[in-house]
Amino acid sequence: MFISSSVWSEEQRKLVLLIAESNTTNTPQIPYNPVFQQAVAYVERELHVQFEYRRYPWKRLLQSLNEGEGLAFGLSKTKEREQTLHFSLPVFATHVWLVVRSDRSFPFSRVKDLQGKIVGMIRGSTFGDEFEKARAELLLTEDDVYSLSSRLKKLLSKRTDVMLFSHYDPDPRKVEAMLNKTMPEIAPEMPMPPGISFKVLDHYLFVDHIHFAILASKDDGIIEQINKAVRKGRQDGSLSAVNPQQK
Repeated sequence: MFISSSVWSEEQRKLVLLIAESNTTNTPQIPYNPVFQQAVAYVERELHVQFEYRRYPWKRLLQSLNEGEGLAFGLSKTKEREQTLHFSLPVFATHVWLVVRSDRSFPFSRVKDLQGKIVGMIRGSTFGDEFEKARAELLLTEDDVYSLSSRLKKLLSKRTDVMLFSHYDPDPRKVEAMLNKTMPEIAPEMPMPPGISFKVLDHYLFVDHIHFAILASKDDGIIEQINKAVRKGRQDGSLSAVNPQQK
């Protein structure tokens, strides 16, 4: 249940927050992405609320969101989603990178360059209307669970040609180094072949703006409250500190 802004007080109140995660145990945890974590914490402070995390795979998250279970964070805005959901202003932005095996790199500058490639992406995710149009007309996609280790294994075993990976860092070399460092930690049973590493292509697919969202019929003013906090954060620099890309 959401609390109308007219009766809010300084006392923290709990709100259900749906987030996408491979861990579906619903154990209360802080999101591992530090920018995500800091952005959520900023909104909690500004609205004097405490979020109760409910973690679902993307498909289940969208279903739960459209059933009115709670507020969600981490969504991209599309025309289809806007038919049923109210979206906040963008809270921060991520770059959608293309990750390949180092021995299977290819030139990329536009979506059409992916034609004929098997593109690995998280089941239920979307990256805007332009991408969805290209996906329907040009692309072969391999839907997968949220788990990063599962997706990297598919890429390493050549079940996919390229993996879409959202990350807040605008430097492809830093993202590349992070993935190569992470793989042995999350999938020690699948070592990298000699001389092979993961490569992040220099040109990102696009910048994905991240929003809060709620079922339109359940919006009792929470989105406008979040929007006020976002505007304030942009004006006083609080959100720039959370994510330097978001100016």
